[in-house]
Amino acid sequence: MSFNVLKQKSGYFSLILTIVSGLGWSNAVIALELDIASEVVEVSQAGPVERHKIFLSRLKKISNSLSRDEYQMVQGVLQGQTYKADDDATLEEVMASLDRAVDEGYERLFECVGRGCGSSNEWANAVFGQPKLYGPESTQFYWVGKAVQSQTYWLVYGSKRSNKAVHYRVESVVSAAPSLKSRLFAAFSELGYLRLAWSDVVGSEVELAEALDLWCGQQRIGGVAQDKARQIALAVTGGDVNLTPSAGVDATERLASELLTTLAAKPGLGCQMSAFGLGRLSPIEGLPNERLDLILLP
Repeated sequence: MSFNVLKQKSGYFSLILTIVSGLGWSNAVIALELDIASEVVEVSQAGPVERHKIFLSRLKKISNSLSRDEYQMVQGVLQGQTYKADDDATLEEVMASLDRAVDEGYERLFECVGRGCGSSNEWANAVFGQPKLYGPESTQFYWVGKAVQSQTYWLVYGSKRSNKAVHYRVESVVSAAPSLKSRLFAAFSELGYLRLAWSDVVGSEVELAEALDLWCGQQRIGGVAQDKARQIALAVTGGDVNLTPSAGVDATERLASELLTTLAAKPGLGCQMSAFGLGRLSPIEGLPNERLDLILLP
């Protein structure tokens, strides 16, 4: 994978992400372009495949716990660049440039402006590791979205100090794993169930809910029209080894119920779902001790 910055005659910069087939992905070129004169001040080359936390909310202190709907975990390759806009460019002009760039071809997952984004110090230092991005909380913005035609997530954060030029950061995370949607569709079609490590579920509830909504919304399943809603059981296995068997069942049942509430929140879901906690009573050799089973019932 290579990461190139092309300076065009107009003085604008394009952020180009090239995906090379040697890494196992098909050839493609994806660009997030901001049509505003800028210069690159820092480049982060592509790293190894890792789990990355993508924030989807106003940022709190990193040390504090975050609810699961405030971030999404993505397994993939991250890379990015930090820019300094021309001295006479305003924060509003940079934001307008971003709006034009993502008007088509991107699904917006979250955005915020000013104090609605939370701590600029946390964004600059704890999230992006770029102190030069730090500025007043009233003059910052954050946008995160997903390219419609690929498994690529894009993050853009910018800020402006009163006597400094606007600095902004553009990062991409290219997912290295099949989407939950493709895994769910294949597993339900071939096996009638999907097993996920609980660590893969945490932070991916939104993606899982969207996959279930798409699957349940099908008018036909296996080519046969359905007279009633399909039923899916959610079974959570695992828990604290120090708990008694009954307490472990209760703990995992609470987790299953909380997950069910999240997944069934979207109105009009075409499936009926039920939640169960199994504690540590159903280990399967070769599978994580803590897992979620989605089971398609007859």
